[in-house]
Amino acid sequence: AITLTPALPADIAVTVRNLTYADPSLYSTTLNGDLRLAGPLSGGAQISGVINVGETSIQVPATGLTSIGDIPQITQVNAPADVLATRRKAGLDGADAGEDPAESASGPGFRLNLQINAPNRIFVRGRGLDAELGGALTLTGSTNRIISAGRFELIRGRLDILGKRFLLDEGSVQFQGDFIPYIRFVTSTDTKTGEVRVIVSGPANEPEVTFESTPAAPQDEVLSQLLFGRNISEISAFQALQLASAVATLAGRGGEGVIGNLREGFGLDDLDVTTTDDGATALRLGKYLTDNVYTDVTAASDGTGEVSLNLDITESLTAKGTLGSDGDSSIGIFFERDY
Repeated sequence: AITLTPALPADIAVTVRNLTYADPSLYSTTLNGDLRLAGPLSGGAQISGVINVGETSIQVPATGLTSIGDIPQITQVNAPADVLATRRKAGLDGADAGEDPAESASGPGFRLNLQINAPNRIFVRGRGLDAELGGALTLTGSTNRIISAGRFELIRGRLDILGKRFLLDEGSVQFQGDFIPYIRFVTSTDTKTGEVRVIVSGPANEPEVTFESTPAAPQDEVLSQLLFGRNISEISAFQALQLASAVATLAGRGGEGVIGNLREGFGLDDLDVTTTDDGATALRLGKYLTDNVYTDVTAASDGTGEVSLNLDITESLTAKGTLGSDGDSSIGIFFERDY
């Protein structure tokens, strides 16, 4: 309801069902929830409620050498009167022509108190990354200045570099006052010379990849040890080309790849080629059956296979069961809480 007095006090309930929100080059998601707009529309009203996030895909984009920046502002000199009139009607005339409408808006803005829930199915893919996350956010502040607290944490994930598979040790996605996701993923492994860490961090549309080692070494040396177990001065010309290819992929000059295209084509949440403990090549397919039930099937080249099922009972409690082709089975209850 809206009361027609100068302050325009209102109390409006909004139900959101299967709303698709997307930036085609970066992410897409589906939203459901119940919102309330209460207070004077002339200033001071609050938007509150809970939004439940469905399957979300964040694509770390390839940049490539063909990418171009934003088109700079164009200043017209001696424009005809009819052109000036058209630009004036479109709000493109004068000093304000190059301003961002959102920044130049003089509206009062509305206060925010929103809870964003996404227990799982936040997928981040691209540049060798393939990860699933879940968590919750709280949005406060105002529509003119959004304050985000909380983040989405890693559930499972991996980083592929030149055919080598590294499981992610940590991962998170959060928002820092805008709608560009900020990501951070870390994987580590031991080499002949010490421990190596690969860190992918920054805004999802332009993350940075760094290589660290203990003891410290130059990044190209760290990458050479990581991929080939050799000093960079000892690798062959072919390995040097492979090294350059790995750097290009991590820098965003590689494509989605065959596996990624097949995963999307079959409508799966995960598709991976792995190696079993016995050294056999295996294909793993994963899919959410419901919002809290995830299953994956693994079939190996030696004829063995395994089916696993994960049931999220609560945010901290998960039941896991497996059944192998050899008749072996297991079931367990797992409790996890972050502090």
